[in-house]
Formats: sequence, structure tokens, C-alpha cells
Amino acid sequence: MLERPRKAGVDIDNLFERCNVNPETLKQPHYRIPVATAVELLQRCGFQMQDEFLGLLAAPIPPGYFRQSVLSTVHQPTLGLALARYLEFSNIFFNSLRFELKRKKQIVEIICTRDINNKIKDDIAIECSIAVFHRLTGWLCNELIILNNVELDFSVPTYYKEYHYLFYGAPIQFNSNLNRITFDAHYLDLPIVQTEASAEIFIRRAPLDIFLPQDVQGEMSREIHEALRISFTKSQQPAELQDIAEDMGISTQTIRRKLTKEGTSFNNIKSQVRRDIAMHALGNPELSIEEVAIQAGYSEPAAFIRAFKSWTGFTPAKFRQGVI
Repeated sequence: MLERPRKAGVDIDNLFERCNVNPETLKQPHYRIPVATAVELLQRCGFQMQDEFLGLLAAPIPPGYFRQSVLSTVHQPTLGLALARYLEFSNIFFNSLRFELKRKKQIVEIICTRDINNKIKDDIAIECSIAVFHRLTGWLCNELIILNNVELDFSVPTYYKEYHYLFYGAPIQFNSNLNRITFDAHYLDLPIVQTEASAEIFIRRAPLDIFLPQDVQGEMSREIHEALRISFTKSQQPAELQDIAEDMGISTQTIRRKLTKEGTSFNNIKSQVRRDIAMHALGNPELSIEEVAIQAGYSEPAAFIRAFKSWTGFTPAKFRQGVI
């Protein structure tokens, strides 16, 4: 993602220094930098290039595109109408790619087609476009959108293992004849829960949401996630594992075993639900940090702040403010 800014003349080494990144460490296989650092690097590159897509498309995406595209969605009543509006807006600006939404019975397809006359500079433009769309979709209705599969028209990149995190564990097919993601059609009927106020906060922190981890990827994980979310909605406290097991008519041991097989745990999912609730509440500027902490099930703001920083790399206040 930094290669195009470098070729455009952005002093990447200077940005590394300003963001406290040692360039030598990036040569180490599987080395990771803090998410806050990655977000700051990309934000600074976009600002210097005056291109919200960092030179990956045939022509720059002008500053303000993402803000207006997001604001165009939040006044729609359902997710389906909001996505149609977002794709329509994006097709005006994305000179190298075109997006289409198709509904086939109970499955939704989002198709991303290359423009042969305006070629992208790197295949990463496609995966970024799809990832941004996916995160925006979940944010609009405050739900985790589980992808059925992802198809990409290029060969396997060297960093293909990162797709497990980028697409929440969805099956990936490379060398396809098109770029496409699919998900269940019931999501299209979900109501939009965001406002212009929460949208402004979401926009300021972009592209942070692309990098935040999600680990709900199996059937049992999704059931536990939903049960915990409902319990928070009713009482602002998570249900205990024993209570959920009784409601489901199975033992706690069975739940733990299945969650382990899916690569997660009850506590991991509980933390994720708390994080999602907090992120959504922070989008309401009228709520204080103390009120957000209570909604996320914390009686002590200090404990909430520590937990939130461990989830996202930011304090709640910094998350609300954005990086730059």
C-alpha cells in the first residue's frame, strides 16, 4: 500500500520517522506494527497525495469522496437501499473499477469489475475496495456481516494468509473470472442505525476499521455472539456461559469444545461484543466516555479504557477523535 505513494514522490522514510517505525523491521517476515501506526501512515500518505486511494487507481480519488459516500447512506431506511446508494456513488468516482449488487434468491452478490481502459496500478486496489465495502456494510447496521465466500481474479499474493483476517475467515478463491463477495440476503432488510454524527466519527478514523480484528467465523461462534449481543441489549451485562448453555439445551463443555475447534473462546467473543458495543456508542457524540463504559458493561471507566485500548490500540477518546 505504500509502494504507490513512494513512486508518487512521498517521502516514506520521513513518514516512518514521524510515526516511529524502523524501516528495517518491515523486512522481517511476519513482522507487525501497531494498528495505530499503520492507520497514521496511510492517513498521512493520503493527505500528502490528495488521493484517498493512495495512487492505486488510474486517476486520484479526491479528498471528500469517502465522507460524501458514507453520508449518502445513513439516511436510507434499510441496508439494501444504503448499499445501492453507496455503490451508485462509488461508480461515479472509481475510474478503474465498477461495482454491482445482485440478489439471487437468498444470496447477495457484490461484483467488482475492472475497467480495461483505466487499469488499476496494483491488485491490492481490489481487495481494499472489497474490504472497505464489507466494513461499511457492517457498520451501517451495527452487525457482523458473515461472508459466504470471496472470489478474486488474480493469483495468490505472498501475503495471502492475511486474508483470513481481512475477510473474517471466509473461503477465498483466486484466479476466478471475476471479483465477487457473497452473503445472505436477510442482511439487506436490516435497519440503518447510524447517523450523520456517528458517520463523521467513522470517517475521521478511516481506515482503522479495516484493520480491527474479527474472530466470529463458525456457527457456534455466531450463536454465542448473538446471544451475548442480545443480553447486552436487555441488561447492559453479558450473559454467563452457563445461562447460554441452558438456553441452547447443551452443556458448557460442548460449547467450549466447538468454540475451540472454530479457533476462539467464550471470553474472546464476549470481548468482541463489548468492543463492538463501545465502538457504536462512541459514534454518539452526546455520550460521555463514562456512559459508553456502562453500555459496554464496565462500572469503572478506567477498566473500560484499558480494555478498549487493548482491543483497538486507541483510547476511547482518541478513537472518537481519529488519528490525525
